[in-house]
Amino acid sequence: MLAAVLVVGGPVAYAQIGPGPGLTPGAGGPPQGGGSDAKKEGVAEAAPKAPGLLPTTPALPAPKSRRKKWKLLELDGYYRMRTDWFKNFNLGFPDPGYGGSPFPSALGCKSITVDHPCDGSLSSANMRLRLEPTINLDEGTSVHVQADMLDNLVLGSTPSDQTLAGVYTAIPPAIQPPVGAFGNGTQGSVIQGVNSNVPAVQIKRAWGEVALPLGVLKFGRMPNQWGMGILYNAGGADPINGTYNYDADYGDSVDRASFSLLIPGTNLRAMIASDWASTGLLSNQTAANKGNEGHPFDLDDSDDINSWVGVISRIDSPQDFKDTVARGELALNYGVYFEYKTQSWNYDLKDFKLGGATDPGGLLNTNVGSPHYVPRNLKQYSPDLWLKAGYKDFLVEAELVAQLGSVDDLDDIGHTGSVDIRKYGGAARVSWTGLDGKFKLGAETGFASGDQVVDPTQPGVINLAYVDTAASIADGTLSRFEFNRDYQVDLLLWRRLIGAVSNAAYIKPYFQYDITHGISFRGSNITSFALRTVATPGHSSIYGTEFDADLGYQAGGLYIGISYGVLFPLGALNHPADPTDGSMQHYGFTNPADPTDLSNVMDASTAHCVQSRVVLAF
Repeated sequence: MLAAVLVVGGPVAYAQIGPGPGLTPGAGGPPQGGGSDAKKEGVAEAAPKAPGLLPTTPALPAPKSRRKKWKLLELDGYYRMRTDWFKNFNLGFPDPGYGGSPFPSALGCKSITVDHPCDGSLSSANMRLRLEPTINLDEGTSVHVQADMLDNLVLGSTPSDQTLAGVYTAIPPAIQPPVGAFGNGTQGSVIQGVNSNVPAVQIKRAWGEVALPLGVLKFGRMPNQWGMGILYNAGGADPINGTYNYDADYGDSVDRASFSLLIPGTNLRAMIASDWASTGLLSNQTAANKGNEGHPFDLDDSDDINSWVGVISRIDSPQDFKDTVARGELALNYGVYFEYKTQSWNYDLKDFKLGGATDPGGLLNTNVGSPHYVPRNLKQYSPDLWLKAGYKDFLVEAELVAQLGSVDDLDDIGHTGSVDIRKYGGAARVSWTGLDGKFKLGAETGFASGDQVVDPTQPGVINLAYVDTAASIADGTLSRFEFNRDYQVDLLLWRRLIGAVSNAAYIKPYFQYDITHGISFRGSNITSFALRTVATPGHSSIYGTEFDADLGYQAGGLYIGISYGVLFPLGALNHPADPTDGSMQHYGFTNPADPTDLSNVMDASTAHCVQSRVVLAF
């Protein structure tokens, strides 16, 4: 539902104001060549200060080095191939074991065959082809698309003789598998539901941009990027800093209609937007229509989740920001992103299983039915403050987020009574650049609030994808803030084992040295602390410390890199035994049915990770 918006906000969010028409998500990628349109060498002169001379279109135009002559079709994107090697990611804990482990071990380690090898390592390779075409109707009107082909397809995962059941038919059923001696070794086409859970081609985003006399109108499903990206992260192009994360796996997309403009007489830019966060069940998702509804519609308005967004910001294009710093002047960018989200009612989740075995309301089987609704009454306010400043050799950037509100009814997920929402998170970094720009030394810190528990039934399963929501709000407050999964702090703990920074504070010193024009080396140390120790497996305050290193090479559109990380887990990741002093405290790793079963009671052991990647960007 498109609602009237009365809040004035501003650009900077890639999905909101980001780049103006003509700048595609790949704008932060490698240089696209020079030619007559390339920016001349040297520091640009300062822009006019008189308000009347300021541009009338929104912030973040194409960087000067990337501006091109008008073209009907522009094609950006990249091809990526990665390999991963995980060593001891279960931290030494048995899987399965009472209480679980933080990461699944190799299937062979669970084999009932006593002499089957189990070295605790997992390795694989995957690929992705991303296409980001822009269709320019004229210099102010464009249509943008993002499509992924073979998205993170694991190499060797679709043999041509694999069937729906996941077995191989090239040999008699009595001896299925092994495959190696009988298969033809050919990879088949990716077929969703047969040999893959995802389709071969995924159209992830499509939106339009129109430059009007007063500003820019955007509408459709578009990327959402704001500030440092700890909450809203597009998982690719960062138009604020002019970079592109080719190692991203997720990316926020938002269904939105927005209008942005330069506030007359100021350097501030504003944006207002209405988002369709969730529309609930649709007509073409019901069994009665069998998915053949040519013009599908929302089956109920009261269960919609609607969001209204306002942004006010001062943001320079990445090149203008660098030019200001190079002239010895203070470059200062800042902004606030404010979101208001509501939901009045919701279908009773304990009565409704989409695609499951039960449907008490009859919604999936008839057009009428008798669905059970609960008065959700969700209201959430999310202010997000961001600041970026550069002066001479120093750069400072910070972001602070709060999510505040309430939910009246969550009985259907196992919680009685209303719930208050009190989530907080933030990050900040400072860096110094020397040796003619070849050496960078910096430090980053961040925090994210947490809830009382993660999952009392499996305390060793710590990834946020398996969080027990009802248990985590036992105190009547939802306070678990999660960093965006594409805000990558490290290689192991937060990216792989837990999934995102949550219930934690961390300190990360780092450095980067450019060995040659195209070869650079980076190193960092991440030490992480728990804010609520009761929500950690070990009920302790320190998760551990991790050392990461990366060696990369870049030449034009070619990127090659190899990364290594090692995690030394500490008390918060251990699996302690239940106390024997009669306190009745239960940590979850001693089997209450068999107190002598201590197979999962031990200290966490060191984990390693090696990742290599090759990217061809265009």
